[in-house]
Amino acid sequence: MQSGQLRHCDFCDEFSGGLENSFAVRYQNTIPSRVVLSTANFRVVPSLGQIIEGYLLIVPVSHYTAVADMPTELTGELSELCSYVRTVLVKVYGPCVFFEHGVRGSEAGGCGIDHAHLHAVPSASSSQPMEYLKDNHALKAIGGISEIHKEVSRSSPYLYYEETNGKAWTCEIGFIPSQYVRKLIAESLGVISWDWRECGREQALLGSIARLSEFFRSDSAGALEAPKDCPAQSSRAVAAATA
Repeated sequence: MQSGQLRHCDFCDEFSGGLENSFAVRYQNTIPSRVVLSTANFRVVPSLGQIIEGYLLIVPVSHYTAVADMPTELTGELSELCSYVRTVLVKVYGPCVFFEHGVRGSEAGGCGIDHAHLHAVPSASSSQPMEYLKDNHALKAIGGISEIHKEVSRSSPYLYYEETNGKAWTCEIGFIPSQYVRKLIAESLGVISWDWRECGREQALLGSIARLSEFFRSDSAGALEAPKDCPAQSSRAVAAATA
C-alpha cells in the first residue's frame, strides 16, 4: 500500500520541482537537478553527504515509507534497475554495495526522511561492514531486493544489505541509530564525516553528476531513458557550476 503523506517530504518536494528540500537549500543557485537517471517510477541521484564519489540513492517517485511497502511489480522493476546501476558503478568506480534501512516508524531511528530510498555505494575498500552486521544482527540470505516483502513482517523495520558480490541479506530490527549503515561504511573506508545533514556544497556530488549522467545517457537501454519532464543533469551544466 502506498504510504500517505501526512507531512512534508524532502524527496517528493525535490522531484516535483520544489525548493523546500535539502538539495535545493544547498544547490538551487548552482544546478537545477541532481538526477543522473530516470525511469517512469524511479529517480537515481547522488546522495548528499557523498562519503565517496559515486554514492547514489535509488528512489521511487511515488511516496512509500520503505521498499518493502512497494507493490511487487515495482520491487521487480527496482531489482532490474539495481542490476543496471551496479554495472555502471562497477565500470566507473569499481565494486559497490547496496543497502536500505526500512524505517517504518519514528521509533526505529532512520535518517529523518521517511521516503523509501536504496543506497548504492562504491566500495574502494575490501573491508566491508558485513562481519559487524553478521555479529550484531540475525541476518538471513535472500534472493535480492525483489524478495524483501516476502522476508519481513508487514510493519517491522528492517535492514537490507547487498555485498559487492551481489549476495543479499536482511533482518528485522528494532531501534538503531540514525544513518547506522552509512557510518559503518564510512568507517570501513576511513572517512570521518558520515552525517549527510552536516554536509554543504560538495565537489564529490558534482563530480558524481558529471561522470555518471553522461555515462547513463550513453549506456542506457530504451526502458531506462529519462522522461522528458525530468532529464538527467548534463555534465556541461555541472562543469559550468564548478568553474
